[in-house]
Amino acid sequence: MDNYNFDQTAGLDDYEQEMFRTAQMGKPYIPNKNIFRIAALVSYLVGFFYYKFVFGTSPADSEIFKNHVGLPYFIFGLLFVAGCEAFAHFTQNSYEDIRKRNSSALEGVIFMVCVLLQSFALALWGYREDSFATVFQVIMWHFTIIYYVLARCGTLTAGKSGILLPLDFLEGTVIVPLGNFPLRIETLFQKGDMKEDGQAAAGQKTFKITARGVVTVIFSVIVALIVCLYALSQLSTVSATFSGLSDSISKFLEKLVGDDIAEWIITNLFDFAVSIPFSCFLFGLVAGSLKKKRAEISEACFNHYTKGFHQLPAYSAYIIIGSVCFLYTIFFGTALYDFINNQGLFASTAHEASVRAVDSFWSLIRVVLLNFAIMAGSCLFSRKALWEQKSTRIIATLLFVFALAFALLGLYNLCVVYMGEYGFTAKRVLSTWVEGNIIVWCVLMIIRLYKKIPAAQIGIILGAISFSVVMCAKF
Repeated sequence: MDNYNFDQTAGLDDYEQEMFRTAQMGKPYIPNKNIFRIAALVSYLVGFFYYKFVFGTSPADSEIFKNHVGLPYFIFGLLFVAGCEAFAHFTQNSYEDIRKRNSSALEGVIFMVCVLLQSFALALWGYREDSFATVFQVIMWHFTIIYYVLARCGTLTAGKSGILLPLDFLEGTVIVPLGNFPLRIETLFQKGDMKEDGQAAAGQKTFKITARGVVTVIFSVIVALIVCLYALSQLSTVSATFSGLSDSISKFLEKLVGDDIAEWIITNLFDFAVSIPFSCFLFGLVAGSLKKKRAEISEACFNHYTKGFHQLPAYSAYIIIGSVCFLYTIFFGTALYDFINNQGLFASTAHEASVRAVDSFWSLIRVVLLNFAIMAGSCLFSRKALWEQKSTRIIATLLFVFALAFALLGLYNLCVVYMGEYGFTAKRVLSTWVEGNIIVWCVLMIIRLYKKIPAAQIGIILGAISFSVVMCAKF
């Protein structure tokens, strides 16, 4: 009987081919389980520091960071980035490996720099005077860290930044960390869950971390600490110089733990217990991404499950976008009339000008975001993307020309009418940053309609870089 070679993936879409290849590969290969065990132990300390000084307790309430409330963010940022880079390096997840998987290695570097810049800005200026600006800055700092992990591990949904950004944040905040929440316990205590290194399998003797070994190390450290403290107290009576050194160490420890060491131990044990879910989240995010080396919901998976949504014909876009553009035309006609009669962009008093500027700013922002939502909806529900047909391309161009005009009008109201009268504040600077990014995105979208460029990727990267740079300024 003749043997025939045939492609088993013929006729399958990208997602079905991806699932076929995954089934053929079997379990993911983990180069060295000991690296995961070490990272699991380190994550307890990192999670404790995060909860103690970044999340759970205000740095202002800490004796160490009382006068430097932003310093814990900088320390955590450095520790987290260094830990992720070391973890990825020792598990053979290099930038070159990310390139081979057709993912963007450069974005891992870019978002690492953004994390460090934002951490440095928090250490340099601390919290902003405006509470909204402070909350916004801290939230963006967290999102940047999560996005850095996904980019560094090569597990972004499309392999790079793009229009599937909401899915990336769903992966980074929910699916990956919570899906791998028990991974640390499995790593430390479960045997045979991960494949060992090939050399170890061949019989080469390797060092293994076990639960018994961890307990032994902790016990030994406690005993060593007790012995050293006793020896320190005895030797301080022998030498005056050593006694001075002993006094300096005692003062530092007193400043660190306070007068009541028992209370300090109990408080920190409680904080450590509460920090365990946070450290599980952090370890699950990083280790889960490194272990799987691909997104839980890939671009091919998203396209596979949404291909049935592409039902609307081109004339549907004419009706929806045409109606909106007609409304926009009427608006600009009335705005021009108000401008000519000094009733729109001008005002009789400064207070009236400020009220109009603030109200119009947020209204214009919402209208611009509506335009982007229309574009996203067309990509999801139209049979063909708007830029694939000449007629729909023209009407989409008109939509974003209006969006650009709205964004410029909002920027004028904010910077000239309002900030020109009342000056700069943290909230106004952040609002200007939002407006500037929307203008850039509108321009990129118009270019994308006529030339195939990674518009969404460029917009996201520019947004992250510009925000990080702006945060380094004093305002």
